[in-house]
Amino acid sequence: MDIDVVVVGLGCAGLPMVVAAARAGLKVAGVDSSESRIAEITAGERGFGRATVDEREFSALLAGPLRLTTGPIPRAHVHLLCVPSRDLLNVVDMVSDSLRDGDLVIVQSTCPPGMMDSVVIPRFRNRTDARIHVVHSPVRVDPGREVPPIVPRVIAGATPACLSAGTSFLRGLGEHLVPVGSIRAAELTKVFENTFRLVNISLVNELAALCRASDVDVREVLEAAGTKPRGYLGHEPGPGAGGDCVPVCAEFFATAARRYGTPAMTVEAAIAVNDAMPRNVLRRLRFRGGRVVVAGVAYKPGVADTRHSAAVRILEELRAETQVAYHDPYVASLRLSDGTVMLSRPVEPGTADLVLLVTNHPGMDVGGFGAPIVDCSTGLPSMVEVHDA
Repeated sequence: MDIDVVVVGLGCAGLPMVVAAARAGLKVAGVDSSESRIAEITAGERGFGRATVDEREFSALLAGPLRLTTGPIPRAHVHLLCVPSRDLLNVVDMVSDSLRDGDLVIVQSTCPPGMMDSVVIPRFRNRTDARIHVVHSPVRVDPGREVPPIVPRVIAGATPACLSAGTSFLRGLGEHLVPVGSIRAAELTKVFENTFRLVNISLVNELAALCRASDVDVREVLEAAGTKPRGYLGHEPGPGAGGDCVPVCAEFFATAARRYGTPAMTVEAAIAVNDAMPRNVLRRLRFRGGRVVVAGVAYKPGVADTRHSAAVRILEELRAETQVAYHDPYVASLRLSDGTVMLSRPVEPGTADLVLLVTNHPGMDVGGFGAPIVDCSTGLPSMVEVHDA
């Protein structure tokens, strides 16, 4: 079939765009270089939607205006690039081979400040003679919410004509847009909003540590602070911020600041605090040996994504000193940094001496292990009382 829209990258950013384009009556091709990812989606495995789309709706689309492939990238008038920035240039090269005059390329990847103007757009020009419209509109998603909020998207174009073409297409998909005057402004907006989160998460984790040391209930302090109508935005303490946006964007911010010779001391300090959180959690446990199960290894509740997960870092630290397994209803298998592949352990009595609850997924019950449970999900380990039914 003729293709109207190609979406490259079928993760948290790409899947919602596939659904939006198909809902708009467009014929869509979804492309991902991973054969296992295509197989996971095609089979309808639980969690393939990465908590950003209705999996039943997506599976139904496979019988209609949607096809999935690992490549080559089909020809279409619109290409949405939804891959990590580290893969973006390879995708640009692959897409360029099929571009024609008037085609629209929307880069949704989160990019370091300056990458689009200095690397991506020149690469398009060097790869093709076609006069194409290049737009940057970094996606904003919040996986794990049952009812995702309507979040406006920042958008900028390489030229006013590019901006007009991108705006017209995305509004046709029902997107709410916030145009900005330059692509660098769009890049910095995405990088800053996620860096803002990391700084505040690190700050609230330091507050939690201070409250514990001074025998104050951190929850009481946060609830009281939340009554201030302005000047306060609530964040929750935890074992460390993860995912492929928040910690990555903070590094982008700090790197760009160093490149331009502008101090980013607050951001650098927040990164250091966040990086130290998993080890701080373990240091507060004070246990030796035994069989430990890490409960929840995703980077946040309700998702299957383990990228930059504090829980995974805790698990890897534990492997050096004790026998460790994991349980996560969203993550069937886990590849560690040394290549080791682990499988999620079922909840069975007598298989653990201690359970560390790190990512508290909705509906996850680990009481069946019959072992003491330490709640580490707030970054401050505390025993959980388990009552017999």
